[in-house]
Amino acid sequence: MGVLAIALMVSYDVLLRFFLNEPQLFVDDLTSFLLVPVIFLGAGPTFYKGGHIRVDLVTSHLKPKNQSRLRVFTLFIGIALLGLITYETMISTLVAFQTGRVSAVMNYPLWMAMLFVPLGLILMVFFMVVSLVKEARAKGEKNPESHQDVSAEISH
Repeated sequence: MGVLAIALMVSYDVLLRFFLNEPQLFVDDLTSFLLVPVIFLGAGPTFYKGGHIRVDLVTSHLKPKNQSRLRVFTLFIGIALLGLITYETMISTLVAFQTGRVSAVMNYPLWMAMLFVPLGLILMVFFMVVSLVKEARAKGEKNPESHQDVSAEISH
């Protein structure tokens, strides 16, 4: 829905700019603001469904048991790093709110768009924790084939 709104606003701006020489200043700010939730709120579910690009040049040659161990390790590292990044972006959002920072063109409060960054990161951490739990459960079952693709479980 956000991408459709961005496309419509940009089209509106282009048409008015081209035919009437009347650029719409609000479009730049609003499309930038809308892009933040589109990206950050979509990253977690995309991760969970296996939709991100994976480079498995090395990992595909590992035994399933080692693949599982590496996945658990990288999920732990990812959760820890995203936890730190979430904390820092929340602080930055809070500072923007307290200081009243606004966008350069239309003076929209920046904290409203900035808030979607830590919210999206929290969502990403949530899905990483869910993946970690599933990986640990599959490992506990001692069936390496049961945890190869988390996305297969989602579609059921």
